[in-house]
Amino acid sequence: MALFRFRTRNPERDREADESRQRRLHQFLDELRSEILRERDGLKERYEKITADAAFSQQALEDNRAATATSAKIDEMTESMIGYTKRIGLLEQQISFMNQMLGQAELFSPAKIGDESS
Repeated sequence: MALFRFRTRNPERDREADESRQRRLHQFLDELRSEILRERDGLKERYEKITADAAFSQQALEDNRAATATSAKIDEMTESMIGYTKRIGLLEQQISFMNQMLGQAELFSPAKIGDESS
């Protein structure tokens, strides 16, 4: 008599769905991390260039060549350097967060979740 027959989901299908979600999560987090790394690296390059330019401008200022224009240029570069430093610091925090999230995504692995329930 089949009055109380219950159907259960296929465990293989569940495992495949879990693995697919875990792969997508890891891929998404990795893509975000890569995007942040690219931005940080680009800012670091600009920061290094502006730092070198500021050093040469400072030397020219000390040598008394075009003092007014050079002074304004140094002030502008200093403001840019401050902005770059703040943004790079924020991006470093985001990278650290993404690294933590990637670690958590690894813990979300269906195989590891299944191990905890046994």
